[in-house]
Amino acid sequence: MEIAILIVVLVAAVVVMGLTLRVVIAAVKASRKGFVPTDEQRTQIMRLGGAGLVLTLLALLIPVLF
Repeated sequence: MEIAILIVVLVAAVVVMGLTLRVVIAAVKASRKGFVPTDEQRTQIMRLGGAGLVLTLLALLIPVLF
């Protein structure tokens, strides 16, 4: 049971961090063209980064909790 929960949380963390990376890459490409990243992009980066961090920390704590 512990392994299944750990795998689900780790996959979720990887997906969220991948989404974060996608937004960051789009912002970097736009900034190279001279555009400033939008507030929406900044908000997405902060929220997704925070969610990825929480999921990663949760994955590290699962062995301690079970």
